[in-house]
Amino acid sequence: MLPCFAFSLFVTSCKDSTEIEDVPYKPDQPVVLDHFAPDSGRVATQMLIYGSNFGSDKSKINVIINNKKAAVIGVNPEGTIIYVIVPSLLKEGEPHYGGELISTKIQVKVGEGDQVQEKTFSKDFTYQFTQNVSTFLGFTDQDGNSAVIDGSFSKAQFNTPSWLSFDEKTAEGTARNFFLIEESTGDGNWSNGSVRFIDMQNKQVSTLFRAGNGVNRPRTIAFTLKKQNGQMVANSIGDTMIIANDDGNWNSIGTIILVRDSITHRFPQNYWQPVMHHKQCNGGAIHPISGEYWFNSYEKSQVYKVFDRSGSIWKYGGPDASHLNTDGQEGTNYYFLVQDNGWEFSIQIAPSGNFAYIVVRNQHYIARMDYNFDKKAFEKPQPFVGSKQKAGFQDGVGVGNTLFNTPQQGAFDKDDNFYVCDAENNCIRKVTPQGQVSTFAGRPGNPGYSDGALRDAQFDAPLGIIYDEVNQVFYVGDRDNHRIRAIKVE
Repeated sequence: MLPCFAFSLFVTSCKDSTEIEDVPYKPDQPVVLDHFAPDSGRVATQMLIYGSNFGSDKSKINVIINNKKAAVIGVNPEGTIIYVIVPSLLKEGEPHYGGELISTKIQVKVGEGDQVQEKTFSKDFTYQFTQNVSTFLGFTDQDGNSAVIDGSFSKAQFNTPSWLSFDEKTAEGTARNFFLIEESTGDGNWSNGSVRFIDMQNKQVSTLFRAGNGVNRPRTIAFTLKKQNGQMVANSIGDTMIIANDDGNWNSIGTIILVRDSITHRFPQNYWQPVMHHKQCNGGAIHPISGEYWFNSYEKSQVYKVFDRSGSIWKYGGPDASHLNTDGQEGTNYYFLVQDNGWEFSIQIAPSGNFAYIVVRNQHYIARMDYNFDKKAFEKPQPFVGSKQKAGFQDGVGVGNTLFNTPQQGAFDKDDNFYVCDAENNCIRKVTPQGQVSTFAGRPGNPGYSDGALRDAQFDAPLGIIYDEVNQVFYVGDRDNHRIRAIKVE
């Protein structure tokens, strides 16, 4: 009721302005605080502050909540009610969790220069930290159109952001740089696919390369692990970027790499090299502990492992190193088939390395395959959540009791919960290691564009997601809204 009341209060004040004279702030008289309402809330809560001698000029009023300046929306002509919006009380480097409560003071400052009076309520305001969806990057024109445009964060635009991947870890408390793949124009023309770089330190967006020269449909990004004293560093980001390319023939470029410059620590623009030729690769992933590269083919739902990355052309196959394929010829040697021909899926491995999910985009389910550290191989996957070849929406537990509609990239948290983009349901779903599926963010089946609380916000075909655990931020590639969205505690 408060927002409606506040709105009507100030509209009425404007209508009656011919009858009610504005009362100025009187510095020779005390500012008096009476009470505020509500006495608890979260970011963007609309609050009314009652008292006297505020004056009717909102530009001379400042409201401070936990050392954060609140937006003063208005003040009534009599100078007795201030209308403010509660700011985010999250401070950089201070981790909080959704649902956490803190008590804080509210200060009111009225006046200018040496005529400022500062008053503080004796009663505290109870603030609740909540996860909210906001727009991080990107915008459209008045007709809803966008394009692939580089530049500063305020000017950059995106076409169809899909797969996201973090770069090297940065200093503690600093936002991490990341990469994203622009999927396509959305009309079957893949010539506009590209790989973009989001530079969080310099607040710039740039393009590493655009599709062409045999790499027309980049699908996923992975990184080799760093080495220290001859040993792989678990869950690290190394100096080689691996991009899976989806093309229609066995002699097509299937995998390319970009190697980081040793001085600038950046990946080169418009320069990559092919390392494998194979057919219809929907995605590849580096095992976060062993460092092995695993990838797939759409043709028969094959899963392959790379056994040798020492040469200019990598050697791959399965189920062991004695069964390798000839580069550019049909890959008849593989670990296993996930299911049937034409299974479009990506391999997404948990940070622990204990298991991976096979996220089957065109068959609407997720399978799980456990990793055998002794054999250095994944076991054949088994359906885990969703209903094979049945699109829909349903939360619940396990296979057959849950429904997805075109699941895409997912992100793991420290507890191995998996937050997956459910593209055609226009929401983000949460999958626990026990197979419990719930809706994390968005309005299922209700595409659109709106920021706000998790279940109030709207997405339109989200495809990519990554999670910065240090800063507690999810980034989402919201394809048909042409934006990068953020989900974070505020």
